[in-house]
Amino acid sequence: MLTMERQLQNNDNEVVVNLSSPIVSKLKNYSLEYYVKDIETHGLKYTWDYICEYVLTYGENRAFLNIHNFGEMYEIGLAIQDKQQKKKNGQYYTPDDVALIMSEWFDSLEGQNLCDVGCGTGKLILTYLDYIGKERAIKLLKEGKVYLYDIDSVALKICKTALLLKYGKELNDVIHDIEGDFLSSNIKLPHNCKVISNPPYAAIQQVGLYWKNTMVLNDSRELYSIFMEKIINDSLSSIIITPYSFISGSKFYSLRRILNQYNGEIFSFDNVPGNIFCGRKHGIFNTNTSNSVRAAITIVRKNNSDGFRLTPLIRFKSTERKALLQCKTLENFLSPKKQKISSDMPMYYKCFKELQPLYDCMIEKARHHILAELVSKSGKYTLSMPNTCRYFTSAISGKMNRSGQITLHFDDEKKFNYIYCLINSSFAYWHWRLFDGGITYPVSLLLKMPIFYESLTEEDHLFLKDIVKEMSSKADDYIVKKNNVGIQENIKYPRQYRDRINQRFLKILNLKVDNSTMDLIHSNMALKISV
Repeated sequence: MLTMERQLQNNDNEVVVNLSSPIVSKLKNYSLEYYVKDIETHGLKYTWDYICEYVLTYGENRAFLNIHNFGEMYEIGLAIQDKQQKKKNGQYYTPDDVALIMSEWFDSLEGQNLCDVGCGTGKLILTYLDYIGKERAIKLLKEGKVYLYDIDSVALKICKTALLLKYGKELNDVIHDIEGDFLSSNIKLPHNCKVISNPPYAAIQQVGLYWKNTMVLNDSRELYSIFMEKIINDSLSSIIITPYSFISGSKFYSLRRILNQYNGEIFSFDNVPGNIFCGRKHGIFNTNTSNSVRAAITIVRKNNSDGFRLTPLIRFKSTERKALLQCKTLENFLSPKKQKISSDMPMYYKCFKELQPLYDCMIEKARHHILAELVSKSGKYTLSMPNTCRYFTSAISGKMNRSGQITLHFDDEKKFNYIYCLINSSFAYWHWRLFDGGITYPVSLLLKMPIFYESLTEEDHLFLKDIVKEMSSKADDYIVKKNNVGIQENIKYPRQYRDRINQRFLKILNLKVDNSTMDLIHSNMALKISV
């Protein structure tokens, strides 16, 4: 392996790269093997100083050193240099298809100056400029309207190098590349700007010296939420991809209060069976495509304070990805209802537009009554429910042989029957999907579920009593046992019971909703309902 040479100017410590003939020869025939050895020997920064200087002088090497590979090359370099650094920095790289739909929405937003906050190696800004076409892109760059922000000097250099390669080296002095901690009060967004961003996702370990002390910072202690706060407050409009937890997590309430001042759309995505951050496997690299983040794409506008329209928590299969990740397709999932949070309604809910009338009716019928009112600390009747629920909730009389279960007690048979049926219907599961949808069902969330118990007639109570008796008598036939860490019991009743209970509840609510529409709640596909 040829040795790279470098020297420093005495005045300002600016790195001067010496592209000697042997180095040029090596970079001309550069390969992944050479790259890995250079990172191991010289480190990430030194290696990329030479790569950037080479491609700006001699152009891309189509076989390896080209813009399309820079992002993944850098990710590989990070893994070699410090396998934990990517995780500590909360870096999740935006897939091509996600960057493209964000670009299309970004183009319609208000703002003359374009800012990529946490730009990394430039996936979002490069995709956007490619989307609008070379002529428009060069005009924006020449007018000095493109701003890049990142704390990582190497990633920032790669991003700017890619722009210069694509649109011309003469633009070097008019592209604003701002290196540093974006959260510092010393770093500001330009006037009249719009922002596109994939900010870091990580818990705050230490507050920066020059960070603004805000309620969002103190409540959430999450990097992505304070990035969102600064971006939203200081720009005319923005599109940001983050975890979805800010939609309903209690520690993000102060962030949602800020969103009340604006309007926009929030598109949220589950991570099973398909994940929004998958689909990165392409080109010459074979990188890990697994990821556990449930993500949201948030579009924020300042032109009014009407609130936000939300999609349900979109669950999709990888085979649907191409058809799903289109702007018009995703917009079709948005509920017409604009939401603003309050002390009475502190969380956004993620509702299918087809089920919005049912949700509104249920809230009206409940009249602020919640499930917690029906349970007691102890009682003759006991109900247990597994607290993990991927596609449905279920409950049985008594306790289950498993760790991780919610146990409820009742001193009244009618209340017991009602909650038994509620959990084995679509309604309790739907409540979880509306306000959570993560891994487990928090008991606190279940207890806050709106109930319409007071609307039940004696005929309804007789129906619930009969179906509970029937289901309980057959429960042993539907117990499923898994030997994970000890025996883990679950129960899966035939869907006929769920359908019968659903229809009874819909009758009580005086609504006509067919079972296929209710299937939206349980489906593992976005564009086709599972039967």
